[in-house]
Amino acid sequence: MNLIEKLNSNFRENKIFYLLVLTFFFVGILLGSYTIKYMDGVDAKDLADYFTGFIKSINVEEVKTNELLISIIKNNIIIILLIIALGFTVFGAPIILIIDLIKGFTLGYTFSFLLTTFDGKGIWIALTSTVPQNIFYIPFFIGISIISLELSSVKLKEKFFNGIGSSKLMLNGLVMKLSFFVILFAIGVIIECYMSPGLIKMVVTKVYKLT
Repeated sequence: MNLIEKLNSNFRENKIFYLLVLTFFFVGILLGSYTIKYMDGVDAKDLADYFTGFIKSINVEEVKTNELLISIIKNNIIIILLIIALGFTVFGAPIILIIDLIKGFTLGYTFSFLLTTFDGKGIWIALTSTVPQNIFYIPFFIGISIISLELSSVKLKEKFFNGIGSSKLMLNGLVMKLSFFVILFAIGVIIECYMSPGLIKMVVTKVYKLT
């Protein structure tokens, strides 16, 4: 069975999990995008001023990639471990979905805020600072959430419906699935750490002309 066939088979077996995760994630994005419209004017100005100062500093200060790399990993590792750990619990599913909602909200809010900053020019900074790495982060978080939901449902069946031994069969393929998604996450980290700062600097100097 090739990769495409395995993905199709997994989708058919777990389509309810795909639907739940995607729904919560994209509802979060919509809520985050919608919230920015009702943000207090003073708070919005403070955030805009902070972000303007941040992008100006990119031109005069060298990006410390080692510190940035550690920061990116620290900001994500707790959530990643929590999602995976919840998969080994009987009632972890609701919390996993709430985490997906929050991740979507954060992404939607950030993108919308950047989009509406700098008098309509924010589209470029929004695209360069959020899109490249999230091309890999989003499938990663969706993927590990689905795996954890699948594992949690197996644990639930074992406890209440005598599905003995089901989790052992699933665990055989768990490492391979997680390895694939970890690679996606690693690519996203590399892009955010080593490529995004350069893209942002290019936009700042060529589009916003803040030098």
